[in-house]
Amino acid sequence: MAESVIQYANVDPKGVVFYGPPKMLRGTLPLVNPTDQKLKMQSLAVTTDTLRGPASLPLQTIAVGVRLMPGEQAAVRSTIQLDPQTAPGTYSFSVDVAGTSVPVTAHVTEVVDFRIEPASVTLLAGSENSFERTFVIENAGNVPLPLGERCEAPLTDSIDLKTSMLHGLSNAGDAEVKEKVNAWLKDWGERMPGMLVVLRDPIVLSPGNKMTATATFQLPDTLQPFRCYTANLQLYNAFLTVTVYTTRNVNTSSKKKRGNEDGV
Repeated sequence: MAESVIQYANVDPKGVVFYGPPKMLRGTLPLVNPTDQKLKMQSLAVTTDTLRGPASLPLQTIAVGVRLMPGEQAAVRSTIQLDPQTAPGTYSFSVDVAGTSVPVTAHVTEVVDFRIEPASVTLLAGSENSFERTFVIENAGNVPLPLGERCEAPLTDSIDLKTSMLHGLSNAGDAEVKEKVNAWLKDWGERMPGMLVVLRDPIVLSPGNKMTATATFQLPDTLQPFRCYTANLQLYNAFLTVTVYTTRNVNTSSKKKRGNEDGV
């Protein structure tokens, strides 16, 4: 007597389709219980020469976890977890449903997952305006990530917008509204001293690659002493916050040196 099992309920020769990022491809399997008994199915065997699972081992099964009453049909949702570095593209394989080989097409989508540690940097700026820091960077996605040799971000004063507005309006005195607004905008603009420049060796970070990288942070000469400035850089999906505390005018020594050379 043949074993009572859940069967594939579709004769479509194209089979079924799964779609999504490597860690969570989703698809639907049409299944039927042709018996007069309540049946359950936990997983399906997979036949593939290319796809690997989350631990980079060959993909052998996919979970379904379904219970069907006698005669019940269901479109059963299932997920497939692949190696996170599986490249975007279309892959073909098959699953075995009660002895029936069902063709499956998996469409793997792009995943950009750049990671950087530490995610924040503090610079104590005195007479120097160039600083080196080392980071651990990782490409946890499935596409190569080019990292250029230079990026920039605006530095902003820690004085908030409200304080700047009150200071600007106070400086305007009894001026007309338009002049007060201009005074506020001027004061706010003066609190943006320039751009933070970040220099590094250009590389292409391959999927799954993790390494150390050194970056040079260059500050503008217009920073005021005893202030706090911040800059936020976005590197793909990751963010790096840079906080700068000035203890004196940046490049004061170099400016004095140039002045002496010019006879000042």
